[in-house]
Amino acid sequence: MSLKIKAAVMTHAGNVRKNNEDNYYLNHRIRRRVSKKTASRRFSGRDEAVLFAVADGMGGHARGEIASLVAVQSLRGCPLVQVKAVASACLRQANERICEEIEKNGGSRMGSTLTALYIDEGKAVCCHIGDSRCYLLRGGTLTQLSKDDSKARRMVELGVLTPEQAARHPSRHELTQHLGIFPDELVIQPAFTEPLDLLPGDIFLLCSDGLTDMADDAAIAAVLAGEGSPRKKARALVELALEGGGRDNVTALVAEITPKGRRRSA
Repeated sequence: MSLKIKAAVMTHAGNVRKNNEDNYYLNHRIRRRVSKKTASRRFSGRDEAVLFAVADGMGGHARGEIASLVAVQSLRGCPLVQVKAVASACLRQANERICEEIEKNGGSRMGSTLTALYIDEGKAVCCHIGDSRCYLLRGGTLTQLSKDDSKARRMVELGVLTPEQAARHPSRHELTQHLGIFPDELVIQPAFTEPLDLLPGDIFLLCSDGLTDMADDAAIAAVLAGEGSPRKKARALVELALEGGGRDNVTALVAEITPKGRRRSA
């Protein structure tokens, strides 16, 4: 079955931060004017070598914006059979460029998370590093496809914390993997999900932790399952985060899978 993809992204600085360190990749479109606090984009096309991503910069004082911009600038789409090789090479390049920027600025650290969704010929693969997330809503059930690279998640795996405790634990923001790590400190290892067969009605969400810190999975699922285009849902998710406090930058990228030929507003 030939499938169509409609997607939209919205990013906002939030209620507290003065700058927006998030960025996105909407099939070749990125947030180039990083001085702007908000931005939005839409996409419509077929399921052929499509790539979406969200990056959450770290560093402050305009440093995080640079790191997340470098991360998305380094990306390129590819057929799914090449995704591990191509994505790994792109992230290595991004990491090298960010480390070069650190050295140019006297060792002042910066970094970025990256969560990407590769779609091609009826299948999808998520590649991620850090704690920006990728979700799938299918049949009314929301599933997190990515796994947070954080100390809190590691403690869940060891049985020290429950998932509910980890969601509130201070170590949930202590990352074990991210872009901006020198080779002598740690070798970055992006994670990949197994290829997933797409179904009409699937809705994917890529987001920064500015959303997931402010809203729980039930509230996110309710927005995704509701009426409206991907653009309206991305906006509603950002508003949900702002209403919850908006303590961080927030980015939401929503992608909906539909049969080819079905008409629906973006």
